[in-house]
Amino acid sequence: MADDAAIPVLVLGIGNLLWADEGFGVRAAERLAATHQLPDGVQVVDGGTQGMYLLPLITSASRLIVLDAVDLGLPPGTLVTLRDEEIPRLMGSRRLSLHQTTFLDVLAAAALTGGSPQAIVLVGVQAGDLEAFGAGLTPAVAARIDDAVEVVVSQLAAWRTPSPA
Repeated sequence: MADDAAIPVLVLGIGNLLWADEGFGVRAAERLAATHQLPDGVQVVDGGTQGMYLLPLITSASRLIVLDAVDLGLPPGTLVTLRDEEIPRLMGSRRLSLHQTTFLDVLAAAALTGGSPQAIVLVGVQAGDLEAFGAGLTPAVAARIDDAVEVVVSQLAAWRTPSPA
């Protein structure tokens, strides 16, 4: 593809709104869609906990940004950005979220079918509470939604800026 601006980008918010901070990815994707005019070719999707049902979306994307709650043992609310190989793809890798196994299976399946995006970025926030059923986001996690959105917006801009020759 000659023009990076024409490459489709999927911004995928994943998580479960019923389990406190596990809903971070979905809430961040909602905020992004509500507050920003996104360039053509960028699709924002609430992936919830759909697992393998996300495979067609992921394999159709040239570039993928995932918004999610993570568990890396950091202080709650810590924002992290992982790229490509930094994102564990094996079942034996350290668990990053409640639904990581399922999402990692989707990424592995995409790779096996030759449909893996050329670039993947995970924008995550360290969860504080993943077990409170029916609770909303904790204050530390909710406070990072706008920061996560800005990371996504910056990444989209970087992808649309031509590389120096």
